[in-house]
Amino acid sequence: MLRHRSEQHFIDQGRLYCPLRRHDVDFDLCAGCRWCTGIDLEATPPVVRCEPESQPIWLFRSWR
Repeated sequence: MLRHRSEQHFIDQGRLYCPLRRHDVDFDLCAGCRWCTGIDLEATPPVVRCEPESQPIWLFRSWR
C-alpha cells in the first residue's frame, strides 16, 4: 500500500486553505474533519496537518 505524506497548511489569522473543501476555512473546522491528523498551535507559524483518505488522482493508472 502506498502511503501518502501528510500535508501541512499554515494558519493565518485563524484561517487556512482546506484541500477537502478547496477554499479557505476557519481552522476550528479541522478538529472534526476526517482528513485532519493534527493541529499544532505551538509551531511557528501554527499548522494543521491533514492526509487525504485516497491517493491523489494523478497516481491512478488509467490502463488497469
